[in-house]
Amino acid sequence: MPDHLFDMHPYMPHGQCYLWQNDLLLLHVVSDTLIVLSYYSIPFALVYILKKRQDIPFSWIYWLFGLFIFLCGTTHLLSIWNVWVPDYWLSGFVKLATAISSITTAALVWPLVPKILAIPSQAQLVAANSALAREIENHKRTEQELRKLTLAMQYSSSMVIVTDAQTRIEYCNPAFFQITGYSADEVLGQRANLLKSDLTADETYKGLWATLLSGSAWHGEFLNRKKNGELFWCLESIAPILDESNSISHFVSIIHDISDRKDTEEIIRHMAYYDPLTDLANRSLFNERLEQAIHQAKRNPQIFALFYLDLDRFKNINDTLGHLVGDKLLIEVGRRISACLREQETVARLGGDEFALIGLNLTSPADAGEIAQRVINTVNEPFFIDDHQLFVSTSLGISVYPQDATTSEQLLKHADDALYLAKQHGRNTFEFYNASANAQSLRRLNIENHLRHGLARNEFSLAYQPQVDLASGRIIGAEALLRWMPAIGPIGPDEFIPIAENSGLIVEIGEWVMRTACRDFMAAPLRERKLLLAINLSARQFKKTTLVDSVRGILAETGFPAERLELEITESMLVEHFEKTVKQMQELKNLGIRLAIDDFGTGFSSLSYLKRFPMDTLKIDKSFVADIYDNQNDACIVRSIIGLGHGLNLKVQAEGVETAQQLELLQLHQCDRGQGYFFHKPLPIDEFRRLFV
Repeated sequence: MPDHLFDMHPYMPHGQCYLWQNDLLLLHVVSDTLIVLSYYSIPFALVYILKKRQDIPFSWIYWLFGLFIFLCGTTHLLSIWNVWVPDYWLSGFVKLATAISSITTAALVWPLVPKILAIPSQAQLVAANSALAREIENHKRTEQELRKLTLAMQYSSSMVIVTDAQTRIEYCNPAFFQITGYSADEVLGQRANLLKSDLTADETYKGLWATLLSGSAWHGEFLNRKKNGELFWCLESIAPILDESNSISHFVSIIHDISDRKDTEEIIRHMAYYDPLTDLANRSLFNERLEQAIHQAKRNPQIFALFYLDLDRFKNINDTLGHLVGDKLLIEVGRRISACLREQETVARLGGDEFALIGLNLTSPADAGEIAQRVINTVNEPFFIDDHQLFVSTSLGISVYPQDATTSEQLLKHADDALYLAKQHGRNTFEFYNASANAQSLRRLNIENHLRHGLARNEFSLAYQPQVDLASGRIIGAEALLRWMPAIGPIGPDEFIPIAENSGLIVEIGEWVMRTACRDFMAAPLRERKLLLAINLSARQFKKTTLVDSVRGILAETGFPAERLELEITESMLVEHFEKTVKQMQELKNLGIRLAIDDFGTGFSSLSYLKRFPMDTLKIDKSFVADIYDNQNDACIVRSIIGLGHGLNLKVQAEGVETAQQLELLQLHQCDRGQGYFFHKPLPIDEFRRLFV
């Protein structure tokens, strides 16, 4: 037996019966004491936790486990107690309680294992918490987007409607109430067709529902009606909303009020198809109507007529009274012509004073003649415009479908040919298209084609008709007259000059005439005679801004003296753009050139204007001279023109003098000069020169 570290013999309750030794006793007492302290601290710690965390699941197992630990600690406490006080019954009961507690705890803890394992771990809780945080953030963003969409719908100028699957309205934004005039109480729960005007085609609604029921969005236009009955155009986009089972649960409609755009489109369409002055159909709409008439006539065999008309000598009124009066006259003419036709028929202004008509469902071409005569009669009635009483007439050309043509181009061409024929027959009448009119049209086209090559082919020549001083009988000058001999045979100036004027070829031809005539008169023996050279200016030549430079250049090129050149201008040319005309004439006068008014008395110029023109000569038209001996009216007119000319210090020349009686009366009234077959016919340059050899 080794020496004991401590001698505790005096404290040994049982003496040496258990062979207690000091160091062994100390080992057991200290160990049990530490165990007791540890065991007792655990239950108190569990109680503290359960008091602080009352949300801990299965808290009863913590209480049971704490009791078990507490009893275990008590068992070790009694082990120390029994060293000195051998109270083994007490220890036995405590051990029994501990056994019961441990068995109970062991029995109850295993069923809790799956449940405890199901409790998320810290990592799982962190992951779940992160996922939850992301979900919350997504939810916030969704709420923010919904808030934006809600505000967008609230403040949108477009109407937004949400309906259920039966099209009962569940939501409307403020723009809907503002535009339609309805209130929320009047709309919510009602069918979405409360805006229907019954003016939208049924086919539109059929297409809408076919598209929506197929699950697709529909886009289109409606003509709807507001609460106050006002119609308005809508551009709508309607989309179905599908639920989880892919069934339609709602419809969303976004509606734009496009009435202003429609109004603008209508204005643009009206401008594109209607004449801005008369509000009649323009050329584009007329061509469409003509094509429609042809299509209908082919489908349901019938005849119709195309009328082509213009106002006779409208230009004179336009030039003398101004464009404002002329425009007002065109408006009134359009109204009168429209009154001559039925509502479904077409009246169009094609430009200037040109109009076109389509007369439908005619029983015979004679019906077209009756329409044309009605138009002529109504236009012949006086017009009262701005304190002016105006009289105008009209000429019409008529082509009939299908006997004259079956295409719009040919119908228009034939009507134009017939109009040309009507004007040749004296105006204020109508003519139907016929083969003769077509032949004349083809002839005009053929003449124009040959005119374009006339100068290059040297086909033009000049004839000179002497002008005679009536007091002495002496030749004082000559008028240069254009002659043309193309390959198709000789053509008179009355026929080819208007064609050259209309085509613009007259400008180049006119310069050739002036240059050639000046050269002829600068050759002997005419140069020494110092004769006047009279040359006609066409309207196109006179309007050219380069006229003065052209004349100056020709005079410089040929050396012909300006004071011997007399340019003849028709009376009708003077009244157009009066101020510009006076300026142009004054510039010509500044070159030293003489100016004459040709065919005086046939136009409509104002005498107040006449005194302002820098003229030198008045030429009396041959229509007045022809009957001067037999007709007192013509004699009076000629006498008046001579007196007027002398009163304005102008020379007066008579055209078309063919008899001695005419010459005698002209000399009696002191006419200065004469020209006509009584003196000489127009002569080629060689024959004209021989007059002075």
